[in-house]
Amino acid sequence: MKILGYSERGIINSLIFSIGEDKELMREFVKLINVPEIEEPNNIIIDYTILLEQSFSRFGDSDLIIILEYENPKDKRVLFIEGKVNTSNSNWNIQSQFNKYNASKEGENKIKPKNYWSNLFSQLHLKKLLVEKWNDIKNDNKFEINEAYLGKRKIGSNPVVLQAFELIKCCEKNAYFVGLIPSNESEIEMFKQNNKTGYHFLSWQKVHEFCQDHNLKKVLEIFDYNKGQIYKY
Repeated sequence: MKILGYSERGIINSLIFSIGEDKELMREFVKLINVPEIEEPNNIIIDYTILLEQSFSRFGDSDLIIILEYENPKDKRVLFIEGKVNTSNSNWNIQSQFNKYNASKEGENKIKPKNYWSNLFSQLHLKKLLVEKWNDIKNDNKFEINEAYLGKRKIGSNPVVLQAFELIKCCEKNAYFVGLIPSNESEIEMFKQNNKTGYHFLSWQKVHEFCQDHNLKKVLEIFDYNKGQIYKY
């Protein structure tokens, strides 16, 4: 039987289910993101909680969330990962996406351009606010800030959303926001040198190579199925 998934979520879902409960393989995948604070010599990861395509109501959905549990529960860390792809009729560029985000954010008009909230940096910003303002959201189930274009952001009352919301509490200082993107490593490095966003980035190329190195056949089949729709190779 062959099971195929479409675009970034198809690959992400297949990757996570292929890793399964192999904690060492998950550790190797997380290392690709290169966040020094995650794995420290005296701070050992003992477990992971994975959320796929999790909704946070008006704070948007997350393609992938990885919660890292340590021997000391207070050391819990969380990775919010948003995937973007380079389809055959587009030319996705990290600097262009950042410029579009900033131009719209700084504009006086509250009505945002089409696709503004699907911009990588808009999505990462909302997840960052979700974590930073966790207590405010929890206390009154709404969120209103000075950035007028955001307006009120509610977490709602859906019980599954609220369960996920509880899982990320106390992570405001230990949350990391990651773009899984079609840019190559040199483009990512150039962007990071020119822009201090505080975000992390992982290329699809590195994920593809990871799957090849570990012979994750199901994921490789989906990369082949989506060839030309994820990143250029």
